[in-house]
Amino acid sequence: MYGIINQAIQQMVIRDHGEEDWLNIIHKSGIDIYEFRNHENYDDEYTYVLAGTLAEHLNTNISDILRALGEFWIIDISLKKYPAMMATGGNSFREFLFNLPKFHNRVYLSYPDLIAPEFKIKDNGDHIEVEYHSEREGLTHLMEGMLLGIIKMFNENQASVKLVYTKSNSTFDHDLFLITWIEN
Repeated sequence: MYGIINQAIQQMVIRDHGEEDWLNIIHKSGIDIYEFRNHENYDDEYTYVLAGTLAEHLNTNISDILRALGEFWIIDISLKKYPAMMATGGNSFREFLFNLPKFHNRVYLSYPDLIAPEFKIKDNGDHIEVEYHSEREGLTHLMEGMLLGIIKMFNENQASVKLVYTKSNSTFDHDLFLITWIEN
C-alpha cells in the first residue's frame, strides 16, 4: 500500500491519543520506519501490523480500528487533502456512491501502482447494495468505515451501513454492504 495509508494511521493516532502513543505503537510494531512517504509503495503487512498493534494498544479489535481509519480517511484525509477530487465524485450521497466504480480512475493519476478495489452498486429503491471487490484480504472494515465517512460527508444522518457478508465467510468473490435509510 502507498505510504499515505500508513500516514493516515499515524495522524489518527496522534490526533486521538498523542505523539507519545504513536511512538509506542511504532516501537511495539517492530516496524523501523517512523515517517512513511506519501507516494512510496510499502508492503501491505506494514498497514496490517500497525492496525493490529494499535488495536492491541487500545485493547480493542482490529475491525474497530479499520472502521475508524476508513471514516478518518474520508473526513480527515480525503476531504482536506483532495477536496477537488472528492468533489468530482458527485453532489449527493447517491451520486457519489454510483460514481464509486469510476472513482479510482482519477486516483491512478497520482498513484499509478495502486491496486484499487472495484465496486458494483445496485439501487433497490429502499436500499443500495455495494459490492466491494478487492484483491487484498482484511480490508472489509476499512471500506465499511469509508462508507460511514461518506455518509457523514453528505450529512445523510438517516443512512446506515450494514455488512451483509464477506467473501471470506461466503461463496461470493466480494463483500456486500447494504445502505438503508431510517424512516422518520
